[in-house]
Amino acid sequence: MIRAIHGARSSTSGSPRAPRSPSPRARRTLEALEEIFLREGFRRISVGEIAARLHCSRRTLYELAAAKEDLFLLVLDTFLRRIRRLGDEAALGAADLAGRIERYLAPGIRETARASNVFFADVAGLPPARRLFDAHQQARIAGLRAMVAEGARRGVFRGFDPHLVAEVFIGAYRRVSQPDFLAAANLSITEAYAELSRLLRHGLLHPENGKAGAARRSRARRSSQSRSRAHR
Repeated sequence: MIRAIHGARSSTSGSPRAPRSPSPRARRTLEALEEIFLREGFRRISVGEIAARLHCSRRTLYELAAAKEDLFLLVLDTFLRRIRRLGDEAALGAADLAGRIERYLAPGIRETARASNVFFADVAGLPPARRLFDAHQQARIAGLRAMVAEGARRGVFRGFDPHLVAEVFIGAYRRVSQPDFLAAANLSITEAYAELSRLLRHGLLHPENGKAGAARRSRARRSSQSRSRAHR
């Protein structure tokens, strides 16, 4: 039962309540737990071993959640909420829609790159964790889809289906962060993100919003201004 921070909700629900603000001690414990779980998952480590590594008592851990699975859910939910918050905040500072999408996606890529295959296997193998992750992905896709739809309405992006674009780019960002891809492509993760960002810009942006389009619009404005002055 995820109780101390996320309210009373059993691990079978997979949907912790909105978190109360944790104490500084609880926050430090959760941060340390996150590092352990991201590297090792939760199935292969006992509560006693976790307590020993964190130099705390089992009681401290059970004050956060009543079982090891619930500790994992608590950490996962905190981790995913942070990704969504950072993505939303980063997107607000972008000057254009393409930049907004890049900034929106970047925190998720950066944060999930810290997680091991073992972590993702444990997420997939625990139904409430899988539901949390699926809900997170759907929320992220919905945000991306809304930005793509806005760009299409404004004529900034090509008229691709927003849902398709959202799914493709989230999957692509996840894939290019994987070590086997980076090794095969002979790219650093920074280079891979830069390439994908260029693909995003050139693939989504409407031709009229490229350099040639900007030049045409500039000529059209000058022509319109000249005609307006001629009629005065």
